[in-house]
Amino acid sequence: MKKILHMLVLTMTLSVYLPVLAQTSDSTIGCVQATFTKTLQKIQTGDSQIRKLQEFLKQFPDIYPEGQVTGSFGPLTESAVKRFQKNNNLTPDGVVGPKTRTKLNELMASNSNTPLCTINKTLPLTSTIKKSTVTGTTGATGATGLTGATGATGPAGMSIGGRTGKTGAIGAIGLTGLTGATGNTGAIGSVGATGLTGGTGATGSTGSTGAIGQTGVAGTAGATGSTGNVGATGNVGLTGPAGAIGPIGLTGLPGIISSAQYVQLGAQPAPIAAGEAFTYTDAILETPSIIATTTAAPGGTIFTLQNVGRYEITYQMVYPTDGGVVLYLGTTTSNMLPLPYTMIGKTAAGTMSVSGNIIIETNTPNSVLSLNAAAGNSVAIEIPPNSSTTNQSATTISIKQISS
Repeated sequence: MKKILHMLVLTMTLSVYLPVLAQTSDSTIGCVQATFTKTLQKIQTGDSQIRKLQEFLKQFPDIYPEGQVTGSFGPLTESAVKRFQKNNNLTPDGVVGPKTRTKLNELMASNSNTPLCTINKTLPLTSTIKKSTVTGTTGATGATGLTGATGATGPAGMSIGGRTGKTGAIGAIGLTGLTGATGNTGAIGSVGATGLTGGTGATGSTGSTGAIGQTGVAGTAGATGSTGNVGATGNVGLTGPAGAIGPIGLTGLPGIISSAQYVQLGAQPAPIAAGEAFTYTDAILETPSIIATTTAAPGGTIFTLQNVGRYEITYQMVYPTDGGVVLYLGTTTSNMLPLPYTMIGKTAAGTMSVSGNIIIETNTPNSVLSLNAAAGNSVAIEIPPNSSTTNQSATTISIKQISS
C-alpha cells in the first residue's frame, strides 16, 4: 500500500512540474515533425508548403477572406500573412520567417490535437525536482502515470444455510442435418430474329416551271408644259424689335485635372493567375500625381493616386483564355480589395477583346490601384505575343482625374 501511495505522489508531482522536468532532465524528447520548415515569401510558386499555408489561413475569414489554395505566394497570400503576424504580435512583413514558422507550427499542432513534443522516457524516482522561478511557455501535458496494482481480495465469509446441490450436466447438442443440393439453373431461351425494315417509297418528280410572261410596251411621254414668268420681288419688311435675352446656359463640367497612360506591348511577363495584377512597362503619358510602380512577376504594376477625387479608368487587352478582369483599390497595398462593379469579362463568343471604362472615387491621398485577373477565374489569363510588327498585341490603361 505504501508503494502505491508513493507512485501516486510521484505522478502528481510530475504533472505539476512537467515544464521544469522538460528542461532539467536528460530524458529523451520526441517531437512531431514541423509542417513549415523553410522561408516562404512573395513570388514563390509551386511549393506544397505554400498550399499548406493557404489551407491553414483560409480557416480564418478575418485573416484570409479570399481563401484561395493555389500553391502560389501572391499579393492575397502576403496580405493574409501580414494580418496573421499582426494578430500574433509578430513583425507584419508578409514573410514566413523563423518566428512566423514557429507560431504556425504551434497552431497547426494545436488544431490537430497533436502536441509538438511528448516525454518518451520515465524519469528515475531519485531525480531532483525544482520549481523554475522564470515563467516560460507552458509545456506539453505529460503522459498519464501507471495505475497502481489492485489489492488482494479478502477471504469470503462463511455461508449460512444449506449447501447448494450440484448442477446437472448439460445434455449433448444434436448433429446438424445435411444441407440439400442446389438445383440446376435452366437454359436461357434463344433470342428471336429482328424483323425486316420496310422499303422507302419513291419521291415524286418535280413539276416544270412555267414560262415568264412578256413585258408590255412603254407608253409615250407627254410634252413638258411651259414655265411661267417670275413675279416681281416685294419690298423688304421692317425689322422687328429685338427679342428678350434668353437665360444663361449651364456651366460646363471642369476639364481633366491630370492624366496618364501606360502600356505593355506584346505578351505579359507571365500568365496572370487569379487575383494577380497586370504589368505595364512603358509610360506613354506621365504626371507627377499618378505614379506607376512595377515589381517582378507575379507582382504586377501598382498605381499610386496622390490626389483625392474622381478618376476615369479606361483599359483594354486581348486574350483567348476564359476569365474576367477587375480593378483593385485600397489605402495601402496590403488592404487592396476588388471593386465588384468594375468586373468585366470577355465580349461575345468569337472575339477576344476586353475593354472597360469605369469611374472610381478616392477618399484618402496616395490611394493605390491595380487591374487584376478576377479572383474567381479557373485558369490564368495569357496575353498572346506579337504576331508581326504591324499587328501588335498590347495591354493598355489610361487614368484621368476628372474632379477633386
